[in-house]
Amino acid sequence: MEQILPGVWLVKAENKGRFPFAHSLFLEGDPNLLIDTGAGSGLAPLSGRVELVLLSHYHRDHVMGNHLFADAAFKIHPLDAPGVQSLEGFLELSGLGRFCGADYWKLVRQSGFTATSLAGSIEDGMRFDLGTMTVQVLHTPGHTPGHCAFLIEEYETVFAADIDLTSFGPWYGNPTSDPASFLKSIQRLRSLKPALLLTSHSSPVRDGLDRCLAGYAAVIQQREEKLYQALTGGPKTLEQLIDLKLIYGRHPYPEHLFRFFEGNMIEKHLQLMLQKARICVQDSGRLYEAL
Repeated sequence: MEQILPGVWLVKAENKGRFPFAHSLFLEGDPNLLIDTGAGSGLAPLSGRVELVLLSHYHRDHVMGNHLFADAAFKIHPLDAPGVQSLEGFLELSGLGRFCGADYWKLVRQSGFTATSLAGSIEDGMRFDLGTMTVQVLHTPGHTPGHCAFLIEEYETVFAADIDLTSFGPWYGNPTSDPASFLKSIQRLRSLKPALLLTSHSSPVRDGLDRCLAGYAAVIQQREEKLYQALTGGPKTLEQLIDLKLIYGRHPYPEHLFRFFEGNMIEKHLQLMLQKARICVQDSGRLYEAL
């Protein structure tokens, strides 16, 4: 664990914070608060010390350690609650149950899926008084419908979870993800002008923070432009666009999983471009063409 501020500890994740792990945040107070449980072995010193756990969202790399804190009260935004309450709920929210069914069901069970009993929910603007500091919930949808960031008011510090400032850019590969909402959430963080931003998969950022957030948001528009340019070469089906690997750059093993995520993100961009009248559809919605 790395002490970031008085009473605030970044629990660094295994694998340098890359999936299937994610940094967690521990705040000493009354009660002791943990945000997310996906850090792996770094959570060991917190055994028996955590009274309240706030989950930024339902993804596996943020909740995989829930079972380590059986005596703590868990809370999450209601839109993401089904993803931690049951395996069926996770598969429905993520869309993974529809695309690979029993095979993924087995994979998730092998990764140690444990249903989490919730003590309540978190909503935008909700505050938690820890005595020495106050944590405010910021509903920041886009990555998932219920994704939340957390503002430590006294320190002007935000734990932004998967608004993560990684070089890959925003990830919205589930059917329930939404790039337009993601952009609004990034803009909300920019408007807060925090002194420090902590994320689940990158290093703390102090200097040039607004520039970093602006560049991160710009990736979404850059992807749209890549898709538009691909369509200026002639009409293409969704599968043909997926083959171009415009978002991921490559589809490593398991290829069908990355194609699924890429396809979801491309579809969302196509819908946005249809709304802007930048493209049209032909062949009963099968072919997309630039205007």
